[in-house]
Amino acid sequence: MYDPIPHTGGANNLLVDLARLDADLPLKYSGQLGDDEDGRFVLETLGAYPNIDTQNVTIRGRTAKTLVMTERESKERTFFYDPGSSLDFCIDDIDFEHLEADFFLLEYLLLFGKLDEAHPEYGTYGAEVLHAAQKRGMKTFVDMVSEETTRYEGVVRPALKYVDYYISNEVEASGVLGYKIYDDQGIIEDMLPEALDKIKEYGVQEWVIIHSPKAGYGLNCRTGEKVKVPSMDLPKGYIKGTTGAGDAFCAGVIYSAYKELDLTQALRNGAMCAALSLSKEDSNSGVTSYEEMHTKMPLS
Repeated sequence: MYDPIPHTGGANNLLVDLARLDADLPLKYSGQLGDDEDGRFVLETLGAYPNIDTQNVTIRGRTAKTLVMTERESKERTFFYDPGSSLDFCIDDIDFEHLEADFFLLEYLLLFGKLDEAHPEYGTYGAEVLHAAQKRGMKTFVDMVSEETTRYEGVVRPALKYVDYYISNEVEASGVLGYKIYDDQGIIEDMLPEALDKIKEYGVQEWVIIHSPKAGYGLNCRTGEKVKVPSMDLPKGYIKGTTGAGDAFCAGVIYSAYKELDLTQALRNGAMCAALSLSKEDSNSGVTSYEEMHTKMPLS
C-alpha cells in the first residue's frame, strides 16, 4: 500500500520554493512539457503563483515524469524516471530575450538528452547554454542528479567552466571529483577542504557548496574562505518526507545570493529551507515566506 502525492518535481520544485519564500520575487521558467495531463498539472500548479512566468515553456511530446517510492519508516527513496520527450530540449527552445534576468539556473545535468551530449566548442550543449546565459550578464547556477556513475566527468565538468555558483550533495560532488568523499558513516570532513578547492579549479567563479544530511560546506571562490554550517537539529518524528529537500536547500542558497547575503548566511538559509521541506510529505508545502522561516527556525 502507498499513498500517491502528486507534485511538480524537478526544477518546478525549486521554482515553487522560491515563489513561496518571496511572493514578490520575479521568476521565469523555460522548459519542455507535453500536451498531456502531467504537463497541464505542472502549469496549473505553477500558475497558482503570480510571480512565476511560464511564457517560455515549450509544449511538445510527452511530459517527463519521475515516480518516487519512499519507505515509510526509513524514508529511503527509489526513483523511476521517464524522460518523456524532454531529451531533445535544446538551446533553441530557450528565448534568452524573454528570460533576461540576474540569475540563471540549469537543472538537472545528467537527466538531459541533447544538453548532456558533447559539443565541439563548449564541451557539452549544456555548457553552451550556461555560456550563453553568462554572455547576457546572468550569474549561473547548476544542479545535477545523484548517480554512482562515471558520467560526471564528461557531462558536468565541462559545464563548470561557465558556472558561478555550484551546489551539490556529497554523492554528486564525488562524481565530479572522480573519488568518494563519503563512506557508510556519511561525509568525510577531512576531505572537504581539498574537494571544495578542486571543484573550484574546474572553473566555478563565486561559491562552491556541498551539502549533506549533517552539514553544508562552502567555499567563497573570491576570498578563499571556507565555511561549515550544521544542519538543523530536528526532533524525532519531524521528518515526514525527504523528496524535494535538496531543491529546498538550493532555493535557500539561491535566494541568499539574490539578496546579496554572505556564504555563511546562504548555508544557514539553505539548511532552514530544507528543514521546512522535510516537515511535509510533499516537496513544497512546508516552505514558508523568508520572514516566517526565520521566525519558525531561528538559527544563530
